[in-house]
Amino acid sequence: MKLTKFLLPAILAVTVTGAYAQPKKVCAECGTVTAIKVVEKDGEGGATGMIAGGVAGALLGNQVGGGSGKTIATVAGAAGGAYAGKHIEGKMNKVKEWHVTVKYETGKTGSVVLKEDPHLRNGDKVKRSNGRLDRI
Repeated sequence: MKLTKFLLPAILAVTVTGAYAQPKKVCAECGTVTAIKVVEKDGEGGATGMIAGGVAGALLGNQVGGGSGKTIATVAGAAGGAYAGKHIEGKMNKVKEWHVTVKYETGKTGSVVLKEDPHLRNGDKVKRSNGRLDRI
């Protein structure tokens, strides 16, 4: 009987307060930074690299063979030089990307790639918006 005096009010209190408790709203775009990795990638090679490489390749190809062989070597040298020049220019114009891993409030984990330093650290609370991460 004494146990019932204590249990019944406790059960009612839990039931009543549970009925009125508001569910916590989950922000699907909000989360915590768990990792940041800076990746250096080759940039884009352009016309300058292709032209410089093509001229250098043509000059070198022109030094090989004679007659029609010389012409073929010049054309092949120009094409190879243009290809090489474009890739060399790309390597000279390296760019950085910031790969930020976020654990969202929904429990999912995702990665956002940014072109500029986000000035974030592990543990920062962020919100993803329009391809950016804003500290909250």
